[in-house]
Formats: sequence, C-alpha cells, structure tokens
Amino acid sequence: MAQVDSNLESYLAHLPAVRAEVRALAESRAARMRAVAATRQNTGDFARSFKVEHGSTDSVIYSDDPNALSKNYGHTAPDGTFVDGVHAFEAGIS
Repeated sequence: MAQVDSNLESYLAHLPAVRAEVRALAESRAARMRAVAATRQNTGDFARSFKVEHGSTDSVIYSDDPNALSKNYGHTAPDGTFVDGVHAFEAGIS
C-alpha cells in the first residue's frame, strides 16, 4: 500500500520553483493592488504604501498607510457624506 510522507507539504513548499512562483504571485497581486489604489488618489501615497515581504516559503502583502482601512473600505467625510472605499485589498485576492 502506498504511503504519503508526513513531510511532503514542507518538501513541496521549499522547492525552488514553488518558492519562486509564490514570490512572483505576491508581487503580481501587490502590483494589482497598487494599480487599483492609484485610481483614486492624486498623491499616490496609498498605492505606494503596499509592501511585500517574502519569507522562506510564503509572502505577505500589507499596507503601511495608517489610514489604509478607511481608504480601502470607505469612511465618512467631515461634511457627513460617505466616501466609498477603493477596495484595493480585494483586488489582490481576486
């Protein structure tokens, strides 16, 4: 009977081709997020706030903008009107 190595997941995750593909996918998704964020802001600060950190087998995309949640999901302006969010985070997962 066939057996599956209990370390198969780790073995596959550490393959050079898999690691390269994970990194490339993270960079591609971050680029998409930056492009979506850039459509709504003249300064480009929000778009530039997206960063990618690569670990040994994974990658993390994040924004270092302190107002990222409000810019992404929307907020109420000082005059009381609602400002729709840009939804850049969602663009990175679709």
